[in-house]
Amino acid sequence: MDGRKEMISYYDLGGKNAEMYGKIDEFLELSRRYSPQAVKRKRQIGSVAFSVLTLASLGIMILSREFIFTLIMAAIFGWFAYYFIKIYGTKPFPDVVRTEKIIAADGLENVYDDIMHISRIADTSVYIGDRYLFKKGKVLLRINDIRRTYIRVESDDDGNSYYASVEAFDEAGIITMDLKTLSGLQKKRQQTFEMLTRPIEEKRYRLMKLEDRI
Repeated sequence: MDGRKEMISYYDLGGKNAEMYGKIDEFLELSRRYSPQAVKRKRQIGSVAFSVLTLASLGIMILSREFIFTLIMAAIFGWFAYYFIKIYGTKPFPDVVRTEKIIAADGLENVYDDIMHISRIADTSVYIGDRYLFKKGKVLLRINDIRRTYIRVESDDDGNSYYASVEAFDEAGIITMDLKTLSGLQKKRQQTFEMLTRPIEEKRYRLMKLEDRI
C-alpha cells in the first residue's frame, strides 16, 4: 500500500484522530516531505536538474574530447534523471512506512500521548519520551526495539567520522538513527557518547523491568 495514502487517511478520519496525527506529522514533517504535491515537486526539480547536467556533460565531452570521464559523468547524471522521472515516489517511503506501522500496532493515542511529553536529548534533533524516540523532521522508533547504542564510524579519503547512534529492529526492519556527530578526539568522543545515550539506556532498562513484571 502507498505509504502516503495511508498517512493521509488519518486526516480523513477528522476530529481528535486528525488532531493527534497532525501533531506527529508536523513534528516528523512527513506531509511536508512526502505528500503527493511534495513528491511531484521533487520529481520535477530532480528530473530537470539532472537532465540538464547530463546534456551539459555530453556537450563538454564533445568539446573537450575527454571522452571517458565525461561519459561516466553523463551516465551518472542520466541515471539520476531517469530515477526522478520513473522511480522516485513509486514505492512507499521508509520513514512513512515505519511511522505508520508503529502507530497501527501501538495505537495513535499512545504515540500522541508520548510525543506530548518528550524532552530533547542534549544538543541534538532527537527527542525522547517514555516509550519512543522521535527524530525531528525524520522518523520515530520504539525504545524497547533498540538493539544497541554504539559509536558508528564512517571512513573516507579525509579520514574517519564518528556518530553517536542507535540501532533498532521493528516491523519495518532495521534502522540506524544517528543522534549527533562526535569529536575526533577519543576521550571527548566517549564522554559525549555516554552523555547522549544515558537517557536512552535508562529508559530501555526501565521498560525491560516493566516487561519482566508482566
